[in-house]
Amino acid sequence: MTDQLSLPRTHALPRSSQESLEPFTVARSDIRAITSVDVAGERHLLGEQRDFRRHEALARFLPEYGRYSLAWVRLHDGERLDVHEHPAASMILVCRGSVRLIGDQEQLLREGDTVCVPAGSRHGFETGPGEVFHGLSVQFEGAGLYEDERHARVRFAGTEQLSTGYEELERLNSERLRRYSSHRLFEPFDDGTVARDPAARARFLSALYVWSRAFQRMLYARQAFCTDPRLIERYAGHLREEFGHDVLLRERHGVTEEVYDPILEAAGNWFVSQMLGSGEAARIVIVHLVVESSCEIFGNRTRVAFPHAGNPEDSYFDLHAAVDEDHSALGRDHLRTLSAEEFPELMRVCERAWDQLELAHDRIAAHILR
Repeated sequence: MTDQLSLPRTHALPRSSQESLEPFTVARSDIRAITSVDVAGERHLLGEQRDFRRHEALARFLPEYGRYSLAWVRLHDGERLDVHEHPAASMILVCRGSVRLIGDQEQLLREGDTVCVPAGSRHGFETGPGEVFHGLSVQFEGAGLYEDERHARVRFAGTEQLSTGYEELERLNSERLRRYSSHRLFEPFDDGTVARDPAARARFLSALYVWSRAFQRMLYARQAFCTDPRLIERYAGHLREEFGHDVLLRERHGVTEEVYDPILEAAGNWFVSQMLGSGEAARIVIVHLVVESSCEIFGNRTRVAFPHAGNPEDSYFDLHAAVDEDHSALGRDHLRTLSAEEFPELMRVCERAWDQLELAHDRIAAHILR
């Protein structure tokens, strides 16, 4: 296994027109390593772990949408990674040497072997004296397990779990919300492009109208398929406050042209379809934790290009900035009543919903900047 990792840039969009499109290489030694992590007040040895996103160039290269994580890992000369579990599925590729898998299953792994670890599975690794193991650790959903070593996404066997499944879900959602606040959609609002350019503003409104209609259909579908009498009336109040916002956008802000974008349409329809096939908890995660939480940021960041005259409720953007904080809180009390076993799946739902929302808003941004 070479210490040089060669990464062609042909599948990544540069951050600016000045950024090179040539291939570049990153030495494994240039990725910052950590050797231990503190979880539940105890220090656990990791051997050597190098998350790709700790390197600035690799972090820019790896896509944020449909996000996955990569890390070099190494154990040698009798080192051990204690038995643990984490909320995301993981794959470990043995690139050089050998290592023993321990935990729910025990097996000697050799160069070329691949280990698939489902979310919640108990597993660990150890080497014997004089042995060495180099591997690649891959997660396909969300942040890397030790990408932020201060908040490792892991629980070791024998340690007290200090947070509930609900708290883990809230932490994940907060992490994705923080990342969304830096979405490229907001750049042309921050630099004044949309405020100055009527054509860019019209393209934005036309693309946003596609998303706004999907949002309305999502709420209709959620209301139609809700069977919990305690939630039906609460959802009805939410629907009444949101009803007709697509019409408000079209009439108040002069949407005169509707764009056809198959990716934007597909992403919007994903949210509608989830209301038909998902359980109530998953719908709460999608509608309130993800969509409504994003709407508050969206309204505050975009309204600068649409100053209102008179009643703020006449402005689609001012209205969303004002009311969506309350809407994002709906249903959280229901989530707190769920058992711990239900949260790994809800965290996967949360990741996928953010991926779809970021994809939709990436397409809206593309229409502004075309």
